[in-house]
Amino acid sequence: MSVLCTLTNGWIISHDHFIRTVYETVQGIPNKSFAFDSSLFQINTPFVRSLCVSKNNPVAEINCSASPPRKRRKKRRKGTEIVNMKDVANVQKYAASVIEEVTKLEYFSYVPTSSDRERNNAAAQDKAHSFYLSYPVSAALRLHGENSLSQGLITQVNCENYLVPAECKFFSYDVNEIEHKLHLLSCPYDLVLLDPPWWNKYIRRKKAKCARAGYQMMYSMDLMKIPVANLTAPGSLVAVWCTNSDSHLTCLCTEVFPAWDIEYVGKWFWLKVTRGGEPVCQFSEPPGKQPFEQIVFGYKKGGKRKQPLPEPGRVILSVPSAIHSHKPPLSDVLAPYLPTNPRCMEIFARYLLPGWTSWGCEVLKLQHLSLYADRDDDT
Repeated sequence: MSVLCTLTNGWIISHDHFIRTVYETVQGIPNKSFAFDSSLFQINTPFVRSLCVSKNNPVAEINCSASPPRKRRKKRRKGTEIVNMKDVANVQKYAASVIEEVTKLEYFSYVPTSSDRERNNAAAQDKAHSFYLSYPVSAALRLHGENSLSQGLITQVNCENYLVPAECKFFSYDVNEIEHKLHLLSCPYDLVLLDPPWWNKYIRRKKAKCARAGYQMMYSMDLMKIPVANLTAPGSLVAVWCTNSDSHLTCLCTEVFPAWDIEYVGKWFWLKVTRGGEPVCQFSEPPGKQPFEQIVFGYKKGGKRKQPLPEPGRVILSVPSAIHSHKPPLSDVLAPYLPTNPRCMEIFARYLLPGWTSWGCEVLKLQHLSLYADRDDDT
């Protein structure tokens, strides 16, 4: 389970704890459980960008959520993404009250030291950096597979070891091929989750510095072509990770959702905090970064839903992974909005979830065994 605590208007979840429960038993390896390498979640203090970037570690900037002080300009710079400041204010207000509440319950109880602040989450950043450098760069894998067992297993692909959760299916193909492989899928799905590689200048800069750290970005026209309508039935839920750009959100709701035959419901926010409960960076005005991301919901009209639709404005709090764009698992928080034993699919997936179907060019990337450790040995 990922949920540590249910709040009035959201949840505290732990990606790390979720993985520990998923890999309590692994096929063929008795008396051994797996967890993430603990350094991945050693986010002890808010990131300080000036300390993050160095010539020797260009990838580190990916994990920095803070922005340098900027002088206010009367005119918005060309290309700057507009952020809805009402959302910023609402999440900031909620964060202040909730963080105070949960620290009294002894969540986020870590007290950072002066050394922590000087090190600027070095252990987490170093682990992410070493992973990007060591992860094999090769032609995109073209394969699909599944684990039909009720426990995890370790499998080898191109001489690399990967940890695969129970009862999952995965497809390592480009999203443009979904339409031609519908016969391999268990359509329709009760939930389709997407984490699109939204086009933005930030990732383009990162890719220029380190190709391993970037990814192929997509425009709205490309997203509209994904056959979500064929993957869903009336009443099916669709969830999309979206940037904080108002232009992306508007495009999603007014162009992409209609193309998929999906009606907009509302959005949630993922607030990223340190182990001490502080937002990983300051709330700021554009073009500064924010310590939160958005999850936008819609559903396919028609039919009768027995489950409620997600209530707008919910907030998920968690300590983020140091790996760029490593989203937390949503299985548990979405369970009340789905039928028992739902059929769930993730598109643009970079890791696998038990019981889910996952599709993406990098679908196995964050299952690489180098990111995991023996749970009994890991601190």
